[in-house]
Amino acid sequence: MVSKAFTQVSDEIEEPKTEAGYRDIKLLFPALEALQDQKKNTYTKGQEIFQNPRTGKRWTGDQPIRKTAWTPALKKAGVRYRRPYQTRHTYASMMLMEGENPMWVATQLGHSDWSFTLRTYSRFIPDNYPDIGGLSHLQFRFYSSLL
Repeated sequence: MVSKAFTQVSDEIEEPKTEAGYRDIKLLFPALEALQDQKKNTYTKGQEIFQNPRTGKRWTGDQPIRKTAWTPALKKAGVRYRRPYQTRHTYASMMLMEGENPMWVATQLGHSDWSFTLRTYSRFIPDNYPDIGGLSHLQFRFYSSLL
């Protein structure tokens, strides 16, 4: 459940800006596993889950993360640079391409209006389901025989 977070602009824990910000997040297994592994190293010692590995303290903003971790990781993976925020769009696109319900994806992203999600990501909703919205040939034959 997302209910509090540290942000760059405050040294104190903040609550979400909107009611839609309070939400349960379903993590994909690899992400959940990575967080659980990381949590063993820091959070159980009474610290934040993510820390600067050079200092052992909380990151001081996004620039140190980008320079020392994010950009080198992208280079190593052979991926062109993209802002960390764009991973949110990757997640949404992947969920929709896998056929997840757009309203569920909107909830995961914290959108209070799922039509925004639909407008933004509709090009990623699969259209390769030939039987969607209609009866299959066998279903049609069955229903026809009942008439």
